[in-house]
Parts: sequence; C-alpha cells; structure tokens
Amino acid sequence: MTNHTCMHCGAVLSGDEIALYKKLVYRESSQYLCLDCLAANLDTTRDKLNQLIIYFHRTGICSLFAKWEKPQ
Repeated sequence: MTNHTCMHCGAVLSGDEIALYKKLVYRESSQYLCLDCLAANLDTTRDKLNQLIIYFHRTGICSLFAKWEKPQ
C-alpha cells in the first residue's frame, strides 16, 4: 500500500481524505489535500467536510466511499 501525503502540508492522508478530494475536486487526481488544506481551499470547515464523509458512507451513493451497514 502506498502512503499518500498532502501536496500542501505533507500530512499523511487517510483513504477518506483521498476519496473526498477525488469526489469534490478531480476524480482522476493522483495528488491530494488533507482535510484542513482542502477546507481552506474550498473556504469551508473541516467539520463540514467530515460531515460529507459520513453522509457518503451512510448513503452509499458514491462508489469512492464504502457503505456503512447498520449494526444488528
């Protein structure tokens, strides 16, 4: 597995950060921004980006995010 880092600050990225960058910026990108840098770039907050990640996981409407199943 390759470790990806933020192209602005160098922070190590999670899979969700990469998926969100691809969803919001450019699907075919091979360089990414961490949530803090992406939030600054998009003039929003890290919390709102985290809410989007949760939304995409829960709904399963985007193939970049694995759908979260309800525990039984």
